[in-house]
Amino acid sequence: MSFHLTDPCLWCIEQSIPAGIHDILGPVYVPCPACLGVCPTCEGEGLFPADFTCMQCFCDRLFLLGLAPLFCAGCSGVIDLVYCDTRREVTPHVHH
Repeated sequence: MSFHLTDPCLWCIEQSIPAGIHDILGPVYVPCPACLGVCPTCEGEGLFPADFTCMQCFCDRLFLLGLAPLFCAGCSGVIDLVYCDTRREVTPHVHH
């Protein structure tokens, strides 16, 4: 297998590419535009956090910060974080 520096999938990992470190979400990925194209709904702005156990744990971690994620209806990536006025009880991962 050979790679060229112009290969659009040089950094592709299972159809995702590293997109940096978000201040709140931590390391994030975006869908590989060469493999999957760009989401027409969010125009490729959706982020996929690399460090979470499950979706409930991810949302709980944000809820502890008073935030809630908004997801793209097209690709399910996180497109925004909004502040929550109410905080809810967080269930440990082993209990859900």
